[in-house]
Amino acid sequence: IPHPPGTPLFVMLVRIFTMLPIGREIAFRVNLIPALFGAFSCGLLYLIVIKILAINAATEKDRRPWLPHIAGVFGALMCGFAYSYWDNCVEAEVYGPCVVIALTVLYLALVWREGREKGTGDNRQILAAIFLLFVATGIHFTPMLVVFAVLIFALLVDRQAVIHLRFIEFMVGYLLILTVNEMGLSAGTFIVVPLILAGTYYAIRIMERSERNLTLLYGLGILAGVFLVAYIGAGQKLMDDIVLFLASPTVAFIERWFRSPVLVVLFILGYGGYLYWLHTRKKLRAGYVGLLLGLVLLAGTVQFIMLIRARHYPTINEVEPARWRDFVSVLKREQYDPMRLFPRKTQFLTEDEWRANRNPVFDVFRAYIEQIAFYTRYFLWQWGNERFLDVLFTNIPRIFLRLSWQGILGLIPPLLGIWGMVHQFKRDKKSFALIFVAFIVASLGLLTYLNLKFSPSDPRPELKFREVRERDYFFAFSFVFYTIFIGNGAYALLKWLDAELKDKKFAPMPVVAGLVLTFGFVPMLLNYKTVTRRHNWIPAEYGYNMLVCCEGDKAVVFTNGDNDTFPLWFMQTVPSIVAGNDPNFGKNVAVANLSLLNTPWYCKQLKRWGAPISFSEEEIDRLPQGFVTKNNRVVLLKDIMIRNIVATAGGVRLIWPQDYESTPQEFMAKVFGSGYQPRSPVYFATTVSPDNMQDVQPYLRLEGLVQRVVGEREKIPGEGQIDTARTRRLLFEQFKMKSMLDPRVEKDENTRGLLITYAHSYLLLAMEYARTGNYAAACSTLQPALRFELEAPQKMLLFYHYSRFSALSSNYSAALMAVDSALAYAGEDPRLRLELILQRGLIAQGMGNYPEAEKMFQQARAMYPDEWQLVNVLYRLYVDDLHDYNRARTLLTDWLRRHPADSNAARLLHALP
Repeated sequence: IPHPPGTPLFVMLVRIFTMLPIGREIAFRVNLIPALFGAFSCGLLYLIVIKILAINAATEKDRRPWLPHIAGVFGALMCGFAYSYWDNCVEAEVYGPCVVIALTVLYLALVWREGREKGTGDNRQILAAIFLLFVATGIHFTPMLVVFAVLIFALLVDRQAVIHLRFIEFMVGYLLILTVNEMGLSAGTFIVVPLILAGTYYAIRIMERSERNLTLLYGLGILAGVFLVAYIGAGQKLMDDIVLFLASPTVAFIERWFRSPVLVVLFILGYGGYLYWLHTRKKLRAGYVGLLLGLVLLAGTVQFIMLIRARHYPTINEVEPARWRDFVSVLKREQYDPMRLFPRKTQFLTEDEWRANRNPVFDVFRAYIEQIAFYTRYFLWQWGNERFLDVLFTNIPRIFLRLSWQGILGLIPPLLGIWGMVHQFKRDKKSFALIFVAFIVASLGLLTYLNLKFSPSDPRPELKFREVRERDYFFAFSFVFYTIFIGNGAYALLKWLDAELKDKKFAPMPVVAGLVLTFGFVPMLLNYKTVTRRHNWIPAEYGYNMLVCCEGDKAVVFTNGDNDTFPLWFMQTVPSIVAGNDPNFGKNVAVANLSLLNTPWYCKQLKRWGAPISFSEEEIDRLPQGFVTKNNRVVLLKDIMIRNIVATAGGVRLIWPQDYESTPQEFMAKVFGSGYQPRSPVYFATTVSPDNMQDVQPYLRLEGLVQRVVGEREKIPGEGQIDTARTRRLLFEQFKMKSMLDPRVEKDENTRGLLITYAHSYLLLAMEYARTGNYAAACSTLQPALRFELEAPQKMLLFYHYSRFSALSSNYSAALMAVDSALAYAGEDPRLRLELILQRGLIAQGMGNYPEAEKMFQQARAMYPDEWQLVNVLYRLYVDDLHDYNRARTLLTDWLRRHPADSNAARLLHALP
């Protein structure tokens, strides 16, 4: 069950699909959901383009009525093959169903307009759209992005019909009680409340009395001012309560009743009295107003699934609102930092500076431009793929990070979209407003609200405050909405070509249209490699391999974050072919995600799973989120739980709070000093950072992909602390790595992160063999890791060590090939290249190829002429291998001429025969 806001409706949908008798893999059935909804969204986009192009079609003479259908199909292809949206539709994500709902709402708005203009329509389509939007929050909040677009469109089409729903007054009334609740009966309240009431009354009155578009702008501007006044008066808490209302109006009013029942009663009386007053003046359509409010409150009940579900304690529940307060907290997303529009995160180089609002490197305007720059970058990826087209216009002077002829092809859809905007604006301004506002809100609006950090792939190394992954998927809605303009642009292009070629017999229009339609598959060819999941079982294999490392009953393994946790949860809870469809596989392990261990609800879940936690659930609720020790160490809830689990597993009872405030040395003396023998094995994944293991670091022993917590008697003598026998058995006999080594499987950033974890274990085992002098075993251990598709720095490191181990085992030919490979991956770092050139020279020297060794040493010396180490290796070559004392004497004389105080060199020169 996903993290807040919990997506209860999506979880229900997933459950239904898991019961379908399609395919052996449960994951296959679940992944059908985004694929099917992605296809539905393409169909809806086709219908929207057709509906837009049908506007005013009756007054135009079109000799080719099939052209709009070609344009609609073209727009649908651009939607389906847009990189971010396609990527969302091949994994179990909520965005596919959400896009379908958003496009359905846009389509209903167009159908409603058609009916109003024909005199046959009513408000039922608008009511259905509002109901859909509020129900959709049970999947995700993103469909709400179209609210402003639909509101403005509806007001442009028939503002009286919208105003008579009286939902504007309802929302302002809710805003009013929120504001009063936060401000209390202060003097400011008696200023803010009249301003809100007067502004709302005047805005509605001015929009009711005139159908001019200018009055609509005035009215909306005044309503925006009303919201601004309320926000100034109530502060950030107002936004939190509005988020709660959007998530569930029903929950919002119940919560408001618990907090301030008097205000709720006043709201009901005030709003009811206002409706009665409208009724007496024959300005109330009571049926529509009642139906609207009923539908909104009914839709809000979808969130109660989470409250009911939590009482049944499902196995993995990242939202566990067993109490009402927790339920509200989930819907408000209180687990996360509150959204702050200012300062912009891209003003700062580090997170600490942003939180303290100090040392900004950019002003607000430049910081906003930086965020627009990486949105533009994501936008251009959609139809040209980042492998071929990558543009960051703030990275001066290297704006084009990548550009190829394939990338130039990918520029055609965005350009068609601009043409489509102009064409639609000229053809029909109302439908243009609908799509354009939806696009702006889903792009610049969302960009402003989210206030993202720098992109993780930004080429400027000084920018340290970065997102953990690329956030292009946040803006998938804007890319989808833009494809409506691309469809319009395709129609404009076809109409222009039809006019230009009508007298040309060599280019019949159906052929030209077919060529245009064929181009719609170009983004598919460009994006396929990076979005396909074909043959990719790497996450499942990783989860399997991690779990087989964890022996023993009721074992606990600490993991770092999502990427090394979800594969384990999947393998534990979903029967898969990777584990032989064994329903009990991995059930002996409790996975302790360190990111979630800072939340009491997760600590309680972990205890229910069987983790050795001595605290009761009531005591867990009373634990602090953190405190500072006498040594100024910041101890978080996760640190408390780590100590408690490690100690309880070994039968050691800790005293609160003394043993949790003690230093790591004091803690280890108490827990490990009396013969630590855990009844439940405790492990740390190798992905866990050292600062999370400072309380147990000397007592960790590597076993495959995990480090086991052991007692003093189980520690292995020497430096390694590696169980070589078990680690080798795991790596070479028990691990499943078919997909990882399959060259057909595209390895994305997350996958390469998992591969680094494997490579690290192979390298540590090889280094342990080398430490004990078993260089042949070190080489054989490292060979599989050389096949991993890693980034250049990691490949270079592996080849460097393989070269070193090969040379030490006298396999100089293998050592030479490996160091050449390392040099190919080394890049332009001069110190790194120096080390590898020196290594190559030493290998050549070991092979007896003294001319090549001298060449390498001289090349290294030319790079850094004042480093004695490089002079010394040349000296040893001349004296020990070549017995060329004259060249040795010349070498030392030259060195002493520049470094006359070097007594060691002078002594060596004097000792030469």
